[in-house]
Amino acid sequence: MIKNNLNKILFLINSLILLLLLISYITPVLHPDYLWHISLLGIFFPLILALNILFSIYWIISWKKYFWANLIIILLGNTHINNIIANQKNKLDNESFNEIQKNKEHQFDQLINIMTFNVRLLNQNQNIKDNNIENDIIDFIKEKKPNILCVQEYNKSNKSNELFKFYNSTNETDNKLQILTKYNVINYGYIESKNSCIYKDIILNDTIRVYNIHLQNNWVKTMKASYQKRANESIIIKEHINQSPYPVIICGDFNDTPISYTYSKIKKGLLDAFQESGIGIGNSYVGVPSLRIDYILHDMNYKSYNYKKHKYELSDHYPISCNILIP
Repeated sequence: MIKNNLNKILFLINSLILLLLLISYITPVLHPDYLWHISLLGIFFPLILALNILFSIYWIISWKKYFWANLIIILLGNTHINNIIANQKNKLDNESFNEIQKNKEHQFDQLINIMTFNVRLLNQNQNIKDNNIENDIIDFIKEKKPNILCVQEYNKSNKSNELFKFYNSTNETDNKLQILTKYNVINYGYIESKNSCIYKDIILNDTIRVYNIHLQNNWVKTMKASYQKRANESIIIKEHINQSPYPVIICGDFNDTPISYTYSKIKKGLLDAFQESGIGIGNSYVGVPSLRIDYILHDMNYKSYNYKKHKYELSDHYPISCNILIP
């Protein structure tokens, strides 16, 4: 009797959580102008998914047929699940790349390393009580030596200018977004504002366009406006991307999860380096294990390898990087 009553209560709770999971599936296609509260489910999607998996296990152990409803609805969200959990489809070491280049069809392919990092003003506001953070960030970047570096929330200082010297680059945009590379740059510009999206056209084997994006932050008091502004920014940026004369690589801090209108809009027609070559549960925000808001997206004809989250707590974001094979 007690167990039956408990199962009834659990069934009601499970039904509610299952409904939330089902509703969350429409988040990527629903502009926040309409029922913006649904957008919040993107933040809690990993938790909602985990709870439904636990309920499925409980019903199986209890020999209850309720687990079928959980299983079917979970499987309906397979695309969304792949956005938060990766199984490292692509992996490449130097030996493997050398083997690829032995093939005449790929002998001119170019493998580049790209990194994106929100440096939180290089700790100008002392969010981390450590006076060496700025030096540590600069030293970290110099050690990793990415071929292309996209920085968000950059802060101009004598120390940070070492990065421009390191890349033999000039500070054309002089703002909080920077794209640094030793490759030749033939054009650059910005969309909306210099602090939301910039781009550079870079010469490799062929010319590519690299975008660096930093979208509207989340503030509790203006959450609705933040979701709506990011969505509108994503529409404008995507229109610009679609008109690019060159293949594109998109980096940046979207301030939104993979279960969101913003991510879905920008990612359409592109590949996500995390999905292609990451492993495990995606996470790029320090302190929240399942929150991924920083991205590297790229042209469908490119292949990304060795996606990595660098576990250095030098900001409120982890730096992420990957190798991209340019045909």
